[in-house]
Amino acid sequence: MRIIGFILSVFLLMTIHTAADAQQSDELTDLASIVNDSSLAVDGWQVTIKETMNKNKIDGILEKLQAKNSYKVSSAEDENTVKYFFERVQKDTSLSESFNVVISKNPRHKSEFIAVLEGEDWNKGKAAAYLDRINTIQTTYFTKKSTKFACLMTDIDAKIEGAYFFDKLQQRLNLSITKTQTDNNENSTVKKIVYGYTPLWNQAISTEEPMNLQIVVQDHAHGSARLTIGTPILINEY
Repeated sequence: MRIIGFILSVFLLMTIHTAADAQQSDELTDLASIVNDSSLAVDGWQVTIKETMNKNKIDGILEKLQAKNSYKVSSAEDENTVKYFFERVQKDTSLSESFNVVISKNPRHKSEFIAVLEGEDWNKGKAAAYLDRINTIQTTYFTKKSTKFACLMTDIDAKIEGAYFFDKLQQRLNLSITKTQTDNNENSTVKKIVYGYTPLWNQAISTEEPMNLQIVVQDHAHGSARLTIGTPILINEY
């Protein structure tokens, strides 16, 4: 599955902070539960974990992944980095997972490790498989210094279901809407972008007000709206 990158470049300059008093919660399962409880269908989701690491740590991960026979492996190199890509699809759960190892050729720069877990739909079985796998990935490869981003997609009836769904989202997440951005370009399918903050998640972007949720609303077929809902910086595009 390929996804749309729709975050403003300014987010790349913002810092991520951890709220010490926040209740630990999994962003994807929270969002998917609200979507399903609203009688809507999740038709695509992705979770990405990233962390910068020193060469010894990244070499250990690379060795561990290369020892596994279940991954399809490829690599690429340019003047600045060497990149390794590992991917596989778990046939019993239809979960797709991939790992990117980006090694800097400059010894003064740290390397980066990226894990991506994604799927096309959501149910109780998928939720259990996702939680089991994401927890294994986090404990096996990452530390508390890593950052995790999640997003999913769903379609709603713009007139009938829209207001009900947004109300439920605010109630369940204790969500505060911090900003709404409208796109007035007639050629754009994006109608608005909503930014918000929930205290249930332990990461947020530091701006004038903390922010850790973004909703991109797009026109879709037959009067419906396409929602891409997730944590900012990494809402990607299918």
